[in-house]
Amino acid sequence: MMTHALVFTDLDGTLLDHHSYSFAPAKPALAQLHERHIPVILNSSKTIAEIEAIAGELSLDTAIIAENGSIIQPPSHAAPVILGKDYDFICQTLDELKQAHDYLFAGFHDWTDQEISDITGLPLESAARAAKRQASEPLIWKDTKEALERFTAQLNEKGLTLKRGGRFWHVMGDTDKVKAMQYLINEYQTTHQIKPTVIALGDGPNDQEMISAADIGIVILNPDGTPLAISEQSAKAEGRRIIRTKEPGPLGWNTAIMMLLQE
Repeated sequence: MMTHALVFTDLDGTLLDHHSYSFAPAKPALAQLHERHIPVILNSSKTIAEIEAIAGELSLDTAIIAENGSIIQPPSHAAPVILGKDYDFICQTLDELKQAHDYLFAGFHDWTDQEISDITGLPLESAARAAKRQASEPLIWKDTKEALERFTAQLNEKGLTLKRGGRFWHVMGDTDKVKAMQYLINEYQTTHQIKPTVIALGDGPNDQEMISAADIGIVILNPDGTPLAISEQSAKAEGRRIIRTKEPGPLGWNTAIMMLLQE
């Protein structure tokens, strides 16, 4: 099962501790995956600049999926693949809609690195990396619910979508974590002439579709979050498998992956 496998993982609250951002408890499983040449692919809402810094700490040289599936950075610093819409187009569209309809919202391109740091709580250096966006724009909506509905429809007319995150709304093209994951699965299948076993790990609602699309979906316990509504019985009927960890963050990540490797 694990001879030809791909591991796709969320970061915050999954591979990284939700509070300390440490991945230390997952080191044994990461080492085993590296030893067996099983790629670990980071799939996050963060920017490429943010994820590359984390990938360096993890000693990973695999592809990166960033900005909720909007962009893929192949290994070896090859040109990124944008699956959604270009950032300049997104920002221009937002500015035009705000000016035409007097909507009340602000996004990352409206703020300095210091303001992003103040709003997110990120250190200034991390805020600067978060600002290096290429295919999506987080924003804070300050207008009415009715205005939001009109705004969403107008974005859709431009080929853009609006997704709700934990703190921000995210404006992006018509893509997601699953489509980006499938892009890399297809590449692997073309290169190796074999269908890989796909393993996906996550802890939040924006990971639910990615987990459900995998051969083996691993739901990492999130003590502060809403349990993900994924049916183990439906997955089993479709030949897939759902594992729910009893431990949060990288500890649960390590336990689940080590269990699969031992099987």
